[in-house]
Amino acid sequence: MSPLMKKTLLLVANYDSGVGYAWWLMESFWVKLAEQYCRQHQVILAYPSISTLPPAIVQAPLLVMEQDFNDSRFYQVFSQCRFLRRNKVYTIYFSDQPTFHWRYPLYRLFGVRLIVVHDHTPGLRTPVRGLKAWLKHLAHRVPWLPADGFIGATEFVRQRLIKVNCVAQSKCFAAPNGLPPLDHSLNVVDLHTLFQIPAGRKILIMSGRAHRFKGVDFVLRCMKHLLSNDQKKLHFLFLGDGPDLEFFFDMSSEMGITNYCTFAGRRHDVPDLLGGADIAIHPSRGEVGYSLSILEYMQAGLPVVVPDNPSVCAATEHKESGMIYAEGNVQAAAEILQQLANDNALRTKLGFRARIEVRKYNLAFSHRALLEAFAKIYDRNGVPCLSSEIQL
Repeated sequence: MSPLMKKTLLLVANYDSGVGYAWWLMESFWVKLAEQYCRQHQVILAYPSISTLPPAIVQAPLLVMEQDFNDSRFYQVFSQCRFLRRNKVYTIYFSDQPTFHWRYPLYRLFGVRLIVVHDHTPGLRTPVRGLKAWLKHLAHRVPWLPADGFIGATEFVRQRLIKVNCVAQSKCFAAPNGLPPLDHSLNVVDLHTLFQIPAGRKILIMSGRAHRFKGVDFVLRCMKHLLSNDQKKLHFLFLGDGPDLEFFFDMSSEMGITNYCTFAGRRHDVPDLLGGADIAIHPSRGEVGYSLSILEYMQAGLPVVVPDNPSVCAATEHKESGMIYAEGNVQAAAEILQQLANDNALRTKLGFRARIEVRKYNLAFSHRALLEAFAKIYDRNGVPCLSSEIQL
């Protein structure tokens, strides 16, 4: 029997078990890791709190427990260490945790052998130089202080780990985020009828969390610019809820554009609704190179309008699968939107190409890259791995 048998692979969640949005992607990673390693390890998924469990997690070969790993206060870290020892944790799989931390040596004292960090954090970072870079390089070479392996949510994030966090290239891998293929034909919804939008308007759609970081206020400024220039062909439809939803509604009211904006709240039929739109926009201030929402727009065959922020536009080819504007430039973005509203052939061309390009971002490829990265991290650290054959 392998010495690893009975020892635990710990998967760590950062939010309550009932939180949705892009956490379905993390859930799919947890399930794949559990399926891959359940013969070698006991697999535990730790949530900071448990309300309702997602069906995929209920059916997965893992145990669900409650333990908060987000808190770095000493008494909480002590609680974490007791949890690790009690459950014989051998490997920890974190998401969006620091690349090095004073907690990690303590975890190792309590039996942890490997720490893996999967970075999904959005946005640009400034590459470090000089003394700061030297100190970061040094920190990643202190025994036990850094994690043992790092996985970027995209190649953009992997490069950021190397250039900004100063992690050794040999420790960094990428598991590019992707979408599952549609398991049914889209039941395209007549958005004009459903949301009582005047029939003559083209629908500009955006989905996601209602947060200012996502740039919904930028879209409202674009709509105001268009209407101020007597361009009335577009109607903005936002799908999603969040902390700033009321702020955006009030903003549209103050601008006098509420008759050209619809805030539909959170929906569970987003793919079908996307299929009824004409143009998609994603003006986020930062992503991981692209976002799942952008991939969903492409999958629906929509031309996507994005800023030239490298953390947002990596999946979009200008004038091929979408349109790219100078970040923050309302006039430039508004001109692109008006061009798309007026040109049916251009929308069709871009949407067709987007639907082809999105096939490169398949969730099965993401899962394979994740499992291959895990296997390499095990091998690099001299840990025997029974699950060498990738299970997909």
